[in-house]
Amino acid sequence: MLKRCLDELDEYFSGRRTEFSVETTLQGSPFEKMVWRELQRIPFGATASYAEIAARLGNKRAIRAVGNAAAKNPVAILIPCHRMIGSGGALTGYAGGLARKEWLLQHEAGNPTQATLF
Repeated sequence: MLKRCLDELDEYFSGRRTEFSVETTLQGSPFEKMVWRELQRIPFGATASYAEIAARLGNKRAIRAVGNAAAKNPVAILIPCHRMIGSGGALTGYAGGLARKEWLLQHEAGNPTQATLF
């Protein structure tokens, strides 16, 4: 499974993969798991706001809770929390840093910046 995960990540970073098929069994609260599942529904190259995710989960006021759950995401990239943005389109909060979040979004848009990811 680890080999498959590494292969899929390599394909993602080389531009040959837009979805992951690696199965994940994650530990978290029921709400965190709901948020993580919803993050996986954001298509490659697209974004959704914290408010949109909260509304999809049935509680428009749970914006901060959605952000907190995203921050606890144990498998960034596989669960693409980098695709979540502020309501005004601003890049906000990412455990890997905003420069990496920007790079990942640019990568998915087909034009990664010259900056290195790590």
